[in-house]
Amino acid sequence: MTVTSTDAQRRLHIEYAEALEADAETSGEKCNDLVEAADYWHSAGEHEREERALLAAVEADDGNNVLSGPAAHGKFLLTHGRRAEAEERFARLLREGSNCEWAYVEASMAYQLVDEPQEALRWLNIGVNRFVPDLDVELEMGDVGFELLRERSLLRRELELPKDGLDDLFDQLTEHGRQISEQIKDIKRRNEPTRIAVLFWPPAEFAKLQQEHPSWYPDTTHLQHRQQVQHALRQHAGPAVAIGSIEALVGFAVSRGLPVNSASTRSQFAAEAARLGQATEWPPGRNDTCWCGSARKYKKCCGAPGFA
Repeated sequence: MTVTSTDAQRRLHIEYAEALEADAETSGEKCNDLVEAADYWHSAGEHEREERALLAAVEADDGNNVLSGPAAHGKFLLTHGRRAEAEERFARLLREGSNCEWAYVEASMAYQLVDEPQEALRWLNIGVNRFVPDLDVELEMGDVGFELLRERSLLRRELELPKDGLDDLFDQLTEHGRQISEQIKDIKRRNEPTRIAVLFWPPAEFAKLQQEHPSWYPDTTHLQHRQQVQHALRQHAGPAVAIGSIEALVGFAVSRGLPVNSASTRSQFAAEAARLGQATEWPPGRNDTCWCGSARKYKKCCGAPGFA
């Protein structure tokens, strides 16, 4: 029997969900683990298991978690056509309030998914008013309130609304964070020894090299390549991810007089990218975007339990 990549992905999602549910019993982060497990049940198409995990997350939620059980369950209800139950869930969340920033982001996402952007914006405004009391608040990227400002700014831009003071605040914080990040990178480049870098090929480049250079990664799917890269990264202290480009690699090899098809050349190419500050530091934070470019959070992608 042939196992398709879709079958393999579904099994992987089920494995992650089960691992998170087991971990929830002892991790001290029961609500967070169960909400994440529900996300994997959703990806696997197991919607009954998804809701079961979300209801357990609601019971475990004390309003002080990174993720929100009630908001996640409200989104599930709304996107499954159970509007009356969803509105009751969201109304209760609004009455009781939450110290979880993501509760308001999740509620907003729910209404965006059912094409109700004004209600989505209302939830973001409620959250911002709770966590960002005035325009003089001192915030850094990653602080509570920043994600709400970001989501609010993006949605207002989609709705073609004119910028307001909170949009300007978000722009200022983003620019300040970018400047600090560049300063840190510059200091590290000057003071750190050569870093180990692992070469990663994005999907389009990987498909191209499988046609042009099949001997580089024989009988390897892109999912397996991602797993191999994640495993390799874990073997080193403070590694980096170098993004592969066939054109750039060939140019590098020619300029150095190196054989294009050599694994050693690929390693040297990755190391040079790290030396020039063109590689991505690893690991990202659990709530940061995954290094593989999937746009998913690291903890739900290549950083998920058991992925590598």
